[in-house]
Amino acid sequence: MAKEKFIVLDVEGQQTCRPYNVGYIIADRYGKIYKKRSIALPQYFFENINNSILTGICEEMHHKNIEEITQDFSKPKRKRKYLALGTNEFFKMFEKDVKKHKVKIIYAYNVTFDKGAMFRLFSERFADFNFEFRDIITGILHTKLLTKRYLTFCKENGYMTEKGNYQYKAEIVYRYLTGLKEFIEEHTGLSDVLIEYEILLFVFKSHKSTKWNPCQAWRILKKYAEQVNF
Repeated sequence: MAKEKFIVLDVEGQQTCRPYNVGYIIADRYGKIYKKRSIALPQYFFENINNSILTGICEEMHHKNIEEITQDFSKPKRKRKYLALGTNEFFKMFEKDVKKHKVKIIYAYNVTFDKGAMFRLFSERFADFNFEFRDIITGILHTKLLTKRYLTFCKENGYMTEKGNYQYKAEIVYRYLTGLKEFIEEHTGLSDVLIEYEILLFVFKSHKSTKWNPCQAWRILKKYAEQVNF
């Protein structure tokens, strides 16, 4: 029986804009990666920067990433991290990858954000794929994070929000699962996908049944902490 393949996706961009960087892999649940894509969409650089100025939400991360991508274009093609494409070119590549590997499921860390960005990018064409969207946050929460050990890890290392809630962003969860406490997430599409795939593999290796729909992870962690008197 052929192994089911799926996409792990991460996009970079402002909440209401089309993404300027999309990374994804096609992989299976056993750790094998069949395709890696790191796509730059320079036609949306200004849209994201302008939006950050207009809204007052100045994401230094986005400006840093766009500068890195721009510098990458000056390198010889064989040494570039990013492939710069127009929207239609990218759609054709994405469509070809999906059909070749018969992908029906997309995983992402906070899948609602990535799903929305792809719809803004490809509009109704993206809906035609009829993907099932699964949130890695929900999967790892219900298999690995609802433990006193994770709560202790967050408290001892100061991984709490200003409101006193336990953090669960990918960078923190990856540190917890791997023991790499100095790990810093790059916040670029493909690099983030690769660590999110590792997190996803921890879910699969737990052999626990889990939910995948987006959830309020902070609320569930808080309720669990109260239940165990933490």
